[in-house]
Amino acid sequence: MPFRMVIRWLHRLVTLVLLALVTGFIWLNHQPDPRKSDELKRVYNLSDSVRLYMTANNQGGATVPTVYRYYLSHEIAGKDTDVIHELATKHPVIEGIGTITSASIDKNGDVSISYSGKVISIQDNISDLRFTVSP
Repeated sequence: MPFRMVIRWLHRLVTLVLLALVTGFIWLNHQPDPRKSDELKRVYNLSDSVRLYMTANNQGGATVPTVYRYYLSHEIAGKDTDVIHELATKHPVIEGIGTITSASIDKNGDVSISYSGKVISIQDNISDLRFTVSP
């Protein structure tokens, strides 16, 4: 009888320890959305149908620089919060700690962007960003 009681208590203890380990693992590996606190800073009109949206995230504190994200899209209607919500579903063309010095679109629909600063990420399939330009 005491042997069964010891086994039962050991089983409960092992179950609680495993539950604590799994909960701790999930808690430590939780990655919050880095774009959650983005703010819409500017909208650049590249053509009648193409916009370059700039968002900024300065929630990193004193030791983390402001991260800028640049999106190419058609015009997004609504308030700034609606625009941010729509941009959160897209991938930024450039994400970094710098600024775009110039952006233009040519007659073929190719977008040309000059960027100055540190690049965190850049969209690897920029050829998908063709837009039609009406003369």
